[in-house]
Amino acid sequence: MTRSATARPAKGHRAPLLIPAVIVLGLGLVLFSAFVLDGSGEGAAADGGLPNPMGGPALAAPGTISGATTLGGLQVSGTEITMGEVALGVTYVSGWELTNPTEGDLSVAVGQPRVLEGCCPGPVYADGELTQAGQRLVVPAGERVLLQFPLQMHPGMDGPHHLAVPLSSDGQEVAVHVTGDFTADAA
Repeated sequence: MTRSATARPAKGHRAPLLIPAVIVLGLGLVLFSAFVLDGSGEGAAADGGLPNPMGGPALAAPGTISGATTLGGLQVSGTEITMGEVALGVTYVSGWELTNPTEGDLSVAVGQPRVLEGCCPGPVYADGELTQAGQRLVVPAGERVLLQFPLQMHPGMDGPHHLAVPLSSDGQEVAVHVTGDFTADAA
C-alpha cells in the first residue's frame, strides 16, 4: 500500500485568515443592524438610549420613515413611520426630530397620543425625559429635540395599529404618526 504525500499548510497559517474574516463579518453585522433597525435613513431613528417603560427587549422602530413638515418655525422630520408587520412583546421606539433653524428659541406643546386604529398608546419622551400631555418644550436656537414614542403590544392586542402624537406651536397644529401590524407571526 502506498501513501501519497500532500502538502498541508501548517496549523499556524490558518489563523491569519480567520482574524480578517471575523473582523469583516463583525463590521457587516454592525452595518446591517444600523440600516435595518433605523428604517430608511430618513428622519430621526431612535438612539441607543431607547426608553422602554414596558420591559422586555427594545428596538428602534423598523420599516419606512418618511415625510417632513414645519410647525411654528420648527422643522419636523420623519412625520410618518410605517413599521409593517412587527412582533408582539417587543418595545418598538419611534423617533421624530424637531429642529429649530432660527436664531431664537421656539416652543412646542406635545399633546396626548391618539389612537386612530388599534389601542394602547405609550408615553412620549423628549431627549430621554418623560413628557406629560400638553407639556411645552423649548427648542433652543439652532438645536434639536428628539421625541421618542415606545410602543409594545401583547397577545390579545394583535392587528393593525395607527397612533398619532399631536404637536402644536404658535397656533399651528400637526401630528406625527406611527403604524404597525402587531402579530405573533412576526420575527
